[in-house]
Amino acid sequence: MGAKISKRRILVVVVCFLIAGAIVCLQPEIDAARKGTSLAQILAGIDGWHDGGLMPLDPKIVQDLRLDDYANNYFSNGRDRITLYVGYYLTSKNVGVAHSPLVCFPGQGWLLSDFEKRTVTLNGVHINLMVIVASKPEAKELLIYWFQAFERTSPSTFWQKIYVLLSKYSDKREDNAFVRVTVPMGKISKSEAYEIGVKFIKDFYPQFLSYVREKAGA
Repeated sequence: MGAKISKRRILVVVVCFLIAGAIVCLQPEIDAARKGTSLAQILAGIDGWHDGGLMPLDPKIVQDLRLDDYANNYFSNGRDRITLYVGYYLTSKNVGVAHSPLVCFPGQGWLLSDFEKRTVTLNGVHINLMVIVASKPEAKELLIYWFQAFERTSPSTFWQKIYVLLSKYSDKREDNAFVRVTVPMGKISKSEAYEIGVKFIKDFYPQFLSYVREKAGA
């Protein structure tokens, strides 16, 4: 019975990939939804949080990630500090370019543990995200991240690709992004760090979603 279930699961995955591939080949060309504002402008007005400014990425990294816009900023509310990274893309052609922390962080010497999928609900909007503890001998951080596909969110890039295709057909929009909130843990617990991260997300996300929804020429 176990073997049969395994084969069925494999078949389902193969069929999903075939369907996704067919959709990609047949998808219509849509002009990029150019923004009238930038991420920097959006981040400058998050209530209760001071923006410490952009920490510029190496130009080669920006080129390799094919970013249309990005944020890599420190924020503080006077007591807590977080780092926000957003890699933003205007079209679906670069979906999947953003690397998951599951790939990037181990390559930089971080040990990842305590994987957990969670959902943050804000005014009826669900943000489906992944929570991971990243540690080195000299540091420990809580990573909270998700993949944005226009108005939908996912903890994995696989579903992001599906959602982007759906949005391309149903909403005529291709906006997508990778969003990561990093909370230094120091001597605080995972639950305490998570509460800090969620507090920032609830303050940040309404403005970010407004930016995502912004249409061309707006």
